[in-house]
Amino acid sequence: MAYSDTDRRRFVLATVLTLVALPALWWANESTSTGAPSIAAAGVDVAAAGGQPATSAADSDAEAVAPVFLDGPSGVAGAGIAEIAVPAGPLIDRITTSATFRNSMPTASTCFVAGIPQGSEVTVVNLDNNRSVRCTTALAGSDGVDRLVLHTSAFSEIADVTDAPIPVEIRR
Repeated sequence: MAYSDTDRRRFVLATVLTLVALPALWWANESTSTGAPSIAAAGVDVAAAGGQPATSAADSDAEAVAPVFLDGPSGVAGAGIAEIAVPAGPLIDRITTSATFRNSMPTASTCFVAGIPQGSEVTVVNLDNNRSVRCTTALAGSDGVDRLVLHTSAFSEIADVTDAPIPVEIRR
């Protein structure tokens, strides 16, 4: 790609300015510095002409006083006791059991649960997929093998009916 006359002039001007400005900046910064710094960050002379640290009457008084960052009480090893956070126990009773379904339940929101009083509202959570359904307990016989029986529509909300019985957790 060929440059136009305007582009060539811009390029030559930028080159000349760079070749003149960089050495001028370097020379200006070099002439003001004398090499190593002669003043520390705190404003105290680093070294006198002979290479020894400069001393004054104020420096001799300062040597008798301990540095400020070393003052104060020293810590005792092992004084702190680490507190370990322990979560509180569950506020609700949890029962892990298996669940099945039956279509001949009084209502879709009724479930037969052995060991839980009648009329209690419980949440049934499928442990395989973490889906849940709420139901009201009804009186269940204690001779049954299944600990939890749900209505078919409630059971299908948390699992496929072909997977019965499923592992569940009952939360009150």
